[in-house]
Amino acid sequence: MSGRKIDEKTVSIPEVKEMMEYVKEQMEEIDSEEGMSHFQEITYNYVNKFAKIDVKKAKKIKKFLMDKYDFEEIYTINIINVFPKSVPELRVILEKSFTGKTLNNEQLEVIIEEIEELESS
Repeated sequence: MSGRKIDEKTVSIPEVKEMMEYVKEQMEEIDSEEGMSHFQEITYNYVNKFAKIDVKKAKKIKKFLMDKYDFEEIYTINIINVFPKSVPELRVILEKSFTGKTLNNEQLEVIIEEIEELESS
């Protein structure tokens, strides 16, 4: 299957997982014996292994972080992908973020707590 680039968008691992599940379904409908390509299979296995939350929660967390804290999209996606559990982990993700540099440890702790609340709700 040859692909053409139509659009480019940065997405989180949970979003890729959702896309790859759709691709798998479509490929099985087209040719159940052939299925996905080797590259698609590798990608599918990777996202199933590393997606830490489901896509609905990922989108909710992304919107929350971008709206409330004005984080740039790339840093928000990295937070979703890594799902930091400590201030040092979150600080590493945000070290080059303009907004993230201005936050102190207490603010970062609050962000971690808010993310965990959104994930568990």
